Amino acid sequence: MNKIYFDNAATTQIDSSVLTKISDVMKGNYGNPSSTHSFGRASRTIVEKARKSIAEQFNISPGEIFFTSGGTESDNMVLISAVRDLNVKTIITSKLEHHAVLNVVKYLEEKYSTKIIFLEVDKNGSIDYENLELIL
Repeated sequence: MNKIYFDNAATTQIDSSVLTKISDVMKGNYGNPSSTHSFGRASRTIVEKARKSIAEQFNISPGEIFFTSGGTESDNMVLISAVRDLNVKTIITSKLEHHAVLNVVKYLEEKYSTKIIFLEVDKNGSIDYENLELIL
């Protein structure tokens, strides 16, 4: 039986050229990039070079690129910062959203009294755009 992997939103097979690059870097540059010793500084240089390269691809400042450990940390960082730092008062989402998002919006509702609006979805899980229009 042939198996097909459909959960690429969660994780995906790594491209061989990316694996080679990561392996090469990790074999020779394993210092903590936050450390001040020479191993750390060498790793920091690689991280900053990657940050600059990504920023150039998107035509943005390197300071706008953040590296996180994964999706949950990224969701938390974006949503908490939006409420705390940008004074966002309302978040529109759906109950079909990933639990990482649902957990942080519940936290924001409790801690910051953020208004959470859940969009209606149809039997296929698609957003009801008429409902969204009414909310907006």
